Amino acid sequence: MAMKTFSKIAAVIAVATLLHLLINLSGIIPFFDYRFFDVMARTQAKPEIRSAGSTVVVTIDEDSLAKLGQWPWPRIVLAKILREILTQHPAAVGFDIFFPEADRTSPTQLKDFYRDFLAADLKISGFPQGLGNHDLVFANALSAGPTVLPLLASQVSGPTRQTTATRPHLFRKLLRLPKGLKLPVCNHLLCNLPVLQRAADGFGFINASVDTDGILRRQHLVFRYRDRGLPNLGLAMLSEIDPDIEIRAPASAWEPLTIHFADKVIRTNHQGEFLNPFYHRDSFRLISAARLISGDVLPGFFTGKMVLIGASAAGLYDQFITASGEILPGVFAHASLIENFLRGDGFYQLEIFKIFFLLLSGLFSMVILVLVVNRSYLLSWGLYLSASAIAIAATWLALNHGCYISVGYFLTPFSLVFFLISMFFAVLHYVERKRFLEDLEGAHCATIDSMTMVAESRDVETGNHIIRTKEYVITLARALSQKGYFRWEITPHIIDLLYRAAPLHDIGKVGIPDEILRKPGLLSENEFKIMRTHVDIGRTIIENAINNYNKTNEFLTIAANITYTHHERWDGKGYPQGLKEHEIPLEGRIMALADVYDALINERYYKPPISFLDAEQLIARESGRHFDPIIVKTFLECRPKFRQIALRFREDGENTRIRFLE
Repeated sequence: MAMKTFSKIAAVIAVATLLHLLINLSGIIPFFDYRFFDVMARTQAKPEIRSAGSTVVVTIDEDSLAKLGQWPWPRIVLAKILREILTQHPAAVGFDIFFPEADRTSPTQLKDFYRDFLAADLKISGFPQGLGNHDLVFANALSAGPTVLPLLASQVSGPTRQTTATRPHLFRKLLRLPKGLKLPVCNHLLCNLPVLQRAADGFGFINASVDTDGILRRQHLVFRYRDRGLPNLGLAMLSEIDPDIEIRAPASAWEPLTIHFADKVIRTNHQGEFLNPFYHRDSFRLISAARLISGDVLPGFFTGKMVLIGASAAGLYDQFITASGEILPGVFAHASLIENFLRGDGFYQLEIFKIFFLLLSGLFSMVILVLVVNRSYLLSWGLYLSASAIAIAATWLALNHGCYISVGYFLTPFSLVFFLISMFFAVLHYVERKRFLEDLEGAHCATIDSMTMVAESRDVETGNHIIRTKEYVITLARALSQKGYFRWEITPHIIDLLYRAAPLHDIGKVGIPDEILRKPGLLSENEFKIMRTHVDIGRTIIENAINNYNKTNEFLTIAANITYTHHERWDGKGYPQGLKEHEIPLEGRIMALADVYDALINERYYKPPISFLDAEQLIARESGRHFDPIIVKTFLECRPKFRQIALRFREDGENTRIRFLE
């Protein structure tokens, strides 16, 4: 017994482990985890920030291109835009525009281009002093305020101007890292033109990578570069407010990495990733570069604000898809990040929760599997629903504190394992149930036939009457169905019930005295009245079964109708109720023809048999009088099958009583 229990436990552990391994290898867990986060993050409603936000976005939009021409613009234009902004004393100005090469529209660059490429000496004169090199003009504007330029960070070799980021006055802009903190390392930087990079007060990387489903949710805040912290563009702009930004290592795997600036705390995972809820672009205070060039800007519009300059015109910007399906220009991703920092919004996701929930899911799956194996289905459903509800509630509470606990790593494998196990045992249960019902149905039919045989055994003239009549009934029912008659009344299920209920049509004969039931010759009028009561007796027997067993049982209802109405006539001259036409249940009308046909072609104490042909002609003459015309029409088309049934199921000795004359 102990060995059997041990084997069952080992099998449960093996199956649950295998299923979890396959689910994990499929890669669907992160996919569903992203979806859980998207849905639950929407419950953390963010108010509109347009009027009270701290971030302003200057967009190079379609209007700007229409006014100032194609991109890229001469950098003296950007210098003018920047000076207009700096006159209002913003907190910081960041560019989501990269400047790795010299401005080819500068007069000095034009002269060099024509000389080097066309071997022509371009004569340019009359330019105001100081406008010969646009990059110097732009650099002077950058050096006039708290400006931040972007750069690209890479872990692989590539174009780099690393020296610009290692000069003393720029190197101090890199953040101090606590000892032992493990962050993603970048070894190479693609910086802006050196003259511009030196002029700017700060720099930050603009790298952003989407999740495996193509959605932008998380952004790196810090990379490790030469044992220092390289901030992203948003964090670099914040350092213009607080140069003493501090990064603190987590005390344990269950705690986040924290970045402290001013009175704010940003929490990320141990890789410095921040789950950044994105605002719709219309949520920000926006101004077109064209308006800014025209001087159409309110006084104080930029004062004390974090200002981002970037492209929003089609074809100019790097675009990302957010969880809501919005295509977002990169400048708005940086703007959302800064706004979330300043408002204390945003989430972090620790790797330890993924591992914890995967293990917890495996444990719960084993418990579920044990319950299902022991056929405790309700208990397994209760455990699944309660565990899922608790996990969702815990996730919602954790989100209120800025932490996403990766509930998808619990619910996804747990739900899939529960579904697979439930489906397997549901199919197994169905097979077992089907086999049981087939056995029960066989026993049921055998019991009915045995009961009917008991009744018919008292009437020795009937022989295989019950077998033949149920074959006639199913033949008629199938033919009616194939021809489209009584479409809503005759279904495959009803045909099966008719076949099984037909043998009960004369069950009431058990209540008829032997001297009447076995009387040779014709019955007297009084005896015939008593014989007629077999339909009432039969109905009473079946209705008692209905009342004691199941008042909605279709089989018993059909059996009662057959028993009580198979002696009714289409013209209303039958018994016991004198019903006519469609007042008679369909099953009673079918049984009436089958019963009469078998009586006609077989010998009775009170009559000799008649031939198949005579019986068929007699039934045809009774169409619209004794029988339903549609049923008679269908019967006449099935005459060969009726004859085959009569021959196939005749009893020993009946061949001398049945006349086969055509």
